[in-house]
Amino acid sequence: MLEVSQKFKDNIYAPIRKITARIYFTLYGNTKMYDSKIISLNLLEEMNTINNTLPSNELKVTLDNTAGDFNILNLSKQQEIIASRPKIVVEFGLDFEDGSAIEWVPMGTYFLIEWKNETAAMSISLIGRDNLDMLSQVSYTPIAGSITLYNLAVDVLTKAGITNYSIDDSLKLITTTGFSDRLDSRTALQHIGVASKSAVYQDRNGVIIIKPFKVLDQSSNYLSHAGSQRSALGGFYAGASSYPAVLTDFDMKIIDYDNIFQEPEVSLEKSPYEVIVNVYEPGGTREVVYINSSINGKNGASFKIDNPLINTESLAAEVAAWIIAESNWNAVYKTVWRQNPILECADVILVEDSFDAKKQTRIFKQEFEFIGYLRGNTESRGGI
Repeated sequence: MLEVSQKFKDNIYAPIRKITARIYFTLYGNTKMYDSKIISLNLLEEMNTINNTLPSNELKVTLDNTAGDFNILNLSKQQEIIASRPKIVVEFGLDFEDGSAIEWVPMGTYFLIEWKNETAAMSISLIGRDNLDMLSQVSYTPIAGSITLYNLAVDVLTKAGITNYSIDDSLKLITTTGFSDRLDSRTALQHIGVASKSAVYQDRNGVIIIKPFKVLDQSSNYLSHAGSQRSALGGFYAGASSYPAVLTDFDMKIIDYDNIFQEPEVSLEKSPYEVIVNVYEPGGTREVVYINSSINGKNGASFKIDNPLINTESLAAEVAAWIIAESNWNAVYKTVWRQNPILECADVILVEDSFDAKKQTRIFKQEFEFIGYLRGNTESRGGI
């Protein structure tokens, strides 16, 4: 969750609020800010904690072009515009409407992949994605010899021209023989994420993060309404139900019926009944099968991992256990609501259901839709 002032927290869920938006568009080294020209703005953020996919965040912003400022044919070097990777920085602001300054929060850094003048050129649409999208187009040449996953990740990012990253120190404890064949940088990071049991994603400040997350605690998945008597620490006084994983900023980390447009949609996905891991050993590759004993049956999915960085059976067992533990929390909650721009993917939140119970979940996908006001979808995964 992003750091903001207490005043922001006190007003973001107010019955009447005013959210505004602005973008900073950098083309050929020249940066301009646009706010009143924004007709609509849509942001899609997504991450996957077990890295069976490595999604890229996406922005689409439609701007008023009645003055002709954005006519493509009026720009020089049209053939170089997309190739130069123009940068778009997005911010949402909470206008307190009391004469004080708007408080702005970052909503991500994106790079232009499509520029389209709409019918009659009265508006234009800019579509951008984050650095993970670019990495799929950058080839990575492996280095020979033993290397830690930390140093391997640094090498992949550095060769791709990425300098803004944060890698957890736990990756320094895992040594591998690296990759034997050339591959794209995005796939290389995906393999590193799986082998280190880490999520790989880009944060709101444009930093690529490689970091493990703790599996949600089963004991705190069945949560009921605790009443209105909050403690100063963000929980509740003795005698009421507690919220073990959401102890701070409780009011920010809850999606309740006061802020939703319709009852949350809940779906139950299959848990894997087995995880098959290819172990890359010096003598060749062999399969090891791990059974998910917690689901008591085979009416589930078979999950296979083919990762050249997994070169010992002990590492294979750790990765399989991690995949099983994460996948067992297979209830997916989709909520259409007013949205809170300081919540990020990977935040653990509480979602209120129709029975007045609060379910602990981790955000993995968010959509922010700005059309003069803010609304959107939040998808989170947890226990039922």
